[in-house]
Amino acid sequence: MIVRSAPVDDGLVARLTEAERGVVAKASPKRQREFATARALAKDALRELGVPGCDLLNGPDRAPIWPDGIAGSISHCDTRAFVAIGKRPQIGTVGVDVEHRAFLKPELWRLTLLPEEIAWLEARPVAERSRLALTMFTAKEALYKAQYPRSETYMGFMALRVELAPREPDHGEVRCVFQQEVGPFPEGFVAHGRFARLPTGELVAGVRMPE
Repeated sequence: MIVRSAPVDDGLVARLTEAERGVVAKASPKRQREFATARALAKDALRELGVPGCDLLNGPDRAPIWPDGIAGSISHCDTRAFVAIGKRPQIGTVGVDVEHRAFLKPELWRLTLLPEEIAWLEARPVAERSRLALTMFTAKEALYKAQYPRSETYMGFMALRVELAPREPDHGEVRCVFQQEVGPFPEGFVAHGRFARLPTGELVAGVRMPE
């Protein structure tokens, strides 16, 4: 699997193809530069995989349309873009999500986290809780992206329990446990991933689901 990341760059908008420009023609300049940076990273990775010269557009669900045999995920915030791509028979499907916030506000916990996840957070040192809450949220977003190409099913936050194994507060491993059946994934299905906060401040989580 190839993972690429770069700061968001206005200059990459000029590298979009005509069809790709059409996707973001009505978007804000901020959205255009984030989109363009992610597309540039994805195309560089695709060339490395032997798939050059393709438009990388979005489907009706706004997910990227990858070439046949390719699995990938894109995420970007206002400062940085991430891409994870590989050949699907080798990697299965993958999801990546990046956030530039420092924490998830406590008033949002009950909208996105299960009671047992909140209980785990409340047992952690106070200074770590809101940062780890954001990590759980980010892992859920990454898992959603990893499962969607195979289920084509909306998966709410409460359909997943995230278990974190921090090596330090800002990096470690993720265990994602399905709380209900979602498409081909039974209740109790487990997917694994990792999270890290970069020196530049962004938090990124990635989850891979082998075929």
